[in-house]
Amino acid sequence: MSVEEDFDQWLGSYLANEHSFVLLLDYDGTLAEIPDRPELSVIPPQTKETLRNIVNSGKAFVVVISGRSADDVKEKVGVANVIYSGNHGLEVVYPNGGRYNQPIPKEVTDNFDQMVDQLNKEVAHDGAWVQNKQFSISLHYRDMDPKLVPEMVLKATQIIESHGYRADPAHQALDANPPIKWNKGLAAEFILESCFNKGWKTKKIIFAGDDLTDENVMKSIKGFGRSFRITRGLEVESEADFKISSTKSVLNLLKWLEKKMCT
Repeated sequence: MSVEEDFDQWLGSYLANEHSFVLLLDYDGTLAEIPDRPELSVIPPQTKETLRNIVNSGKAFVVVISGRSADDVKEKVGVANVIYSGNHGLEVVYPNGGRYNQPIPKEVTDNFDQMVDQLNKEVAHDGAWVQNKQFSISLHYRDMDPKLVPEMVLKATQIIESHGYRADPAHQALDANPPIKWNKGLAAEFILESCFNKGWKTKKIIFAGDDLTDENVMKSIKGFGRSFRITRGLEVESEADFKISSTKSVLNLLKWLEKKMCT
């Protein structure tokens, strides 16, 4: 199902007479297609070039918030002067090399390696596999027989929770995250407040993401920002202001921003 794009209508009046804006972006499924394996992901050259032009214009404050590790998503995007946040916001890497890691209780992190080992031994088979991101893990099952998924997810959830982590559904995956009140939305708020202080809500903010984890960012900026959910199904419930259909649509959004704000 396609979505007719009209960025002039969606963003024209919102950005009218503005000289700068904040651009928040997810990576997998937003800037780049989701491959069979995370290491195979490649951001399209035109998307990368357009994003770099937006950054270099000096009119955009750009943050990429990903489920990947911060170093991984920084390498994948490969654009300088961008803030990269990984592990759904647990890590932040600033352009000047500064870092912030959200504190995680030691009694939880001490269980991490044991959790990974048990998941690998007991559920990582028949097409399911564990992506170790140091602060969290993703148990991917897109290659698994759908009939086997419910039982596997139930067992994996029990393992994850037995080690003190939180089991969160993701796109054809199950994430194991530390049991702290933190997500992409809170990470976005933290980053923006650290850079703009309390005035960050007065900024013009645009966000695009494709996953359940991105809904927290949409909630954080609802009412004063503008958000896009990448989805092929219009029936998908979302906090987003608008729905677009693909990573190609995200490129069209970036090209529109480049032309509207950066020329």
